[in-house]
Amino acid sequence: MTLFKLSLSNMKKSLKDYAIYFFTLVLGVAIFYIFNAIETQTAMMKISKDTRGIVELMANIISGVSVFIAFVLGFLIIYASRFLMKRRNKEFGLYLLLGMGKWKVSKMLFIETLIIGLVSLGVGLLSGIGISQLTSLLVANMFEADMSSYNFVFSSSAFVKTCFYFAIIYVVVILFNTIAIGRCKLIDLFQRGRRSETVKMKNPWISVFVFLLSVAGLGYAYYQINSNTTELYMKDIYFCIGLGCVCTFLFFWSISGMLFRLVSSMKRVYYKGLNSFVIRQMSSRVNTNVLSISIICIMLFVTICVLTSALTIRNGLNEGLRRYATVDVNITRQVRSSDYDVEAGKGADEDAYYDPTWDKRDICDIYKEYGIDLPSMFSAYEDVYIYSLPDFTYGDTFSEQAKGEFLGDQPVYGMMDVMENVMTVSDYNRVAKLCGFETVSIKDDEYGVVANYKQMVKYRDMSLQAGTTIQVNGYELKPGMSKCQAGDVQISTQAINTGIIIVPDGVLTGVTPISESLLAIYNTTDTDKIMARNEHINLDDDPDVRLSLNTKENVKAASIGLGAIASFIGLYIGMIFLISGAAILALKELSESTDNVERYKMLRKLGVDQKMINHALFAQMGLFFLFPLALAVIHSIFGLKFSRQILSLMGTDDMGAAMLMTVVVLVVIYGGYFLITYFSGRKIISEQ
Repeated sequence: MTLFKLSLSNMKKSLKDYAIYFFTLVLGVAIFYIFNAIETQTAMMKISKDTRGIVELMANIISGVSVFIAFVLGFLIIYASRFLMKRRNKEFGLYLLLGMGKWKVSKMLFIETLIIGLVSLGVGLLSGIGISQLTSLLVANMFEADMSSYNFVFSSSAFVKTCFYFAIIYVVVILFNTIAIGRCKLIDLFQRGRRSETVKMKNPWISVFVFLLSVAGLGYAYYQINSNTTELYMKDIYFCIGLGCVCTFLFFWSISGMLFRLVSSMKRVYYKGLNSFVIRQMSSRVNTNVLSISIICIMLFVTICVLTSALTIRNGLNEGLRRYATVDVNITRQVRSSDYDVEAGKGADEDAYYDPTWDKRDICDIYKEYGIDLPSMFSAYEDVYIYSLPDFTYGDTFSEQAKGEFLGDQPVYGMMDVMENVMTVSDYNRVAKLCGFETVSIKDDEYGVVANYKQMVKYRDMSLQAGTTIQVNGYELKPGMSKCQAGDVQISTQAINTGIIIVPDGVLTGVTPISESLLAIYNTTDTDKIMARNEHINLDDDPDVRLSLNTKENVKAASIGLGAIASFIGLYIGMIFLISGAAILALKELSESTDNVERYKMLRKLGVDQKMINHALFAQMGLFFLFPLALAVIHSIFGLKFSRQILSLMGTDDMGAAMLMTVVVLVVIYGGYFLITYFSGRKIISEQ
């Protein structure tokens, strides 16, 4: 029999052993292809020039991340190969005993590895190409692209890149297998499965001390990362991450020493059914796999945090686009002279606030001088003014309690000296009706506040509820509401309005505005016409005019681009980490099941029925999968709390939907690996 035929025969006999290995390879190859084919998929879609640039940026980022992903997959494939070799120790030993040289055994293993590699690469690429066509729908949805001209897409660049990285990984795997066969001894190949694992009993007091030390260290890291978020430097974050990793290792090390003694002291639990067997097996496995479990725990933690945060960013930006970009175009003009120092609250001529000679042309008048009739382009528009006064700052509108808490929570020194933005109630209500916001209702001696930036809203509400009175242009006003209303006068994708003070119309008589804002809705939904109109209303830079243009299409492109990049990179890294962690656990469990075949045979000889054995195996594997996941979830609670504080600075912190999606991904992939491992392990221990 030739080596090739022998290799094929061996693969058929060991088909069930290759299940996890093959499944992991196919999944890895498919995901690698799908994410690297995104740029080619979008080439067939009708998207704007700005969006095309964002797609190219995302493709470049994914290409860079793919190098890191290739290292992760390479480590995973090498680890999986170790399991397959361990599973077949006796087979290799028999070949050597019958006179086959190590070189021929290595050559046979090379053929098998090459065949399974080529098959998994082919199946993975076919799966990736097929699934990528469905992924195109997701990409189109994210970028709101036109799919009318879309057809079947094959990405040659993603194909070549996948084959190239896979080939490099497999060359390393084959070299590793060859070296491993060359170093093995005949006696070890026959006795490795018979050797029982020595459970080294750690000193219980040392284990308890290390356990308490690890819990204290984790508690300190949790506290540091969440208590002073705004004051943390990168070195502090790195320190907390490093401390968390070390304490994770110490936690599992101490648990491995405490588990057996703790449960064995509970006689009713320990001697019930096969619990004593399960606990001894678990204690042995945790004891010998502390480092692996710790790494898997950290990988799961990264998966949960990255996936949830990335999806939160995308969902938040999309929701912000729907809520805060309700008009098509926003043109702003700086009205006040440029010699005014806004931050200092004064200028060369403070009387400019009451300058009767200021340029009273509005935005439409300026465009008309350039031959552009703005009103003819819009079905509806509003032109309003925003004011600021040097003697009316945050410090004048905040209550004493709000000042104290703000400076304690948000130590932005000098913030209380920043001037407030002020609008008349009639101006704001016209904008509110156009944008679909709630209008403000106040009396002649009252004021209101419009804000949507969550971090600032609580201080605004606190000040309003304290009844803080204000002085504006000689008028004393009291709060006309107990809570500020949500709204803005700028196109945005995020809730970033820190506050606009709304006053009665007569209060600002004679005051010069600081800026003018025109918000409008186009009188057509034709995309080509809209893009042409955007360019049509752009004026050449004119230092005397000081106009700026922002459109819904621009903020949409930026929002969708950032959301898509965050989502795809998060999904890419998160899924690879999740697959790697789950696959390593699965292979470890199957490897242990291989070693424990004799132990399960002994249980049958002692009269234990198959149902109890299956239950014991299920509990054993379940606990092994649960251990790293449980601590990873605890890590994630505090990690996501930190992420939420960071994301809140962007006006995006609703993690509900993102967390649900992350849970679904965890259940499907991690749970799927657990079930495959259990059924594969059950077949292994049933061998006679």
